[in-house]
Amino acid sequence: MQSKKEKKPKRKIWQWLGLLLIGCGLALLGYTAYEKARTAYYQHQLKKAYEDTFYEIPGGSDTFDQVVVTERQPMRIIIPKINVDLVVQIGDVFDMDLLDKGPVHFQMSDLPSTESGNVAIAAHRGSRWGFFTDLDQLKQGDEIYLDVEGYRFVYRTEWVKIVAPDDWSVIASTEYPALTLQTCHPKNVRGTHRLIVRAGLAYVTRASLS
Repeated sequence: MQSKKEKKPKRKIWQWLGLLLIGCGLALLGYTAYEKARTAYYQHQLKKAYEDTFYEIPGGSDTFDQVVVTERQPMRIIIPKINVDLVVQIGDVFDMDLLDKGPVHFQMSDLPSTESGNVAIAAHRGSRWGFFTDLDQLKQGDEIYLDVEGYRFVYRTEWVKIVAPDDWSVIASTEYPALTLQTCHPKNVRGTHRLIVRAGLAYVTRASLS
């Protein structure tokens, strides 16, 4: 039989091991909370920049037949079905630091317009950021709003599919006004493919800051 003296060191080892595991868990939770708070702060700053470019559209009409955005600037993307409301950034879509702050407009893609063109936007999907986490839940007909310069471009989802990471055809310019959203696939792991959502423009109306 083990003596009390022999049992005591083992008990202390298990106690210290338990405390170490608890400490690691708390550190991980703290880091996750810090990352989420930092992302929320970045989005707050981006929203302020977006609001600085917003203006009330004069006139009595609530829909607009011809709108052509000519300059790259912050845009607000809203996807009601999956509770997305974020500011889209301008910059290099391959800049990981930029992608950590929110969605990014592909610099080689088109600007919002009632004419032909494909607005392509990419964002992280993993649980650390979760910008486009539930993008796969969109179905044909689901609406996506893109607000810029006081206008709201209302798009309706056409299709959702998975493509190879080097398939750039999905962001190529289109013969009709389109919106393409891209994120990693599969969800919550290191992505090996890309999930693509394509939507077509339905109409343009007034945007609001609310």
